[in-house]
Amino acid sequence: MTRYFHGYFGGDTKKLGDIRLKDLVTRFGFGAGVSLVAGVIGLLAGARAGGMFLAFPAILPATLTIIEKEDGRHQALEDERGSSYGTVGLTVFAVSSALTIVAWALAATLVVAFAAWAVSSFACYLAVETLRRRRRRGRGRQQDP
Repeated sequence: MTRYFHGYFGGDTKKLGDIRLKDLVTRFGFGAGVSLVAGVIGLLAGARAGGMFLAFPAILPATLTIIEKEDGRHQALEDERGSSYGTVGLTVFAVSSALTIVAWALAATLVVAFAAWAVSSFACYLAVETLRRRRRRGRGRQQDP
């Protein structure tokens, strides 16, 4: 069974047994906390406002904390950067869906929203990586006499 999942998802199901209870509690705690805050916002400002906060990736803070402990700050920052690209993409997905769902067929809406998500996420990645490389090259030139 491990071989089946590994071929499709790139993971090893044997590692599931290595997850510490403390890490699970931390992740679920963050998720519950974010959900609670979203519920309170929903009660105070309405369901639409509360729903916006449910889109917050609740597990991200806990996951980044664990990654930083186990793999170091650099890896946690890389994971955070990738999640930021995805967040931009999901926002574009939501906006494009909201703008087209009433006027278009559901299948067309989903295809366009998916394409908008993919293009915007990849564009964020390219823009940030281009800026990072230019900055690194600029630092290298300043150090050369």
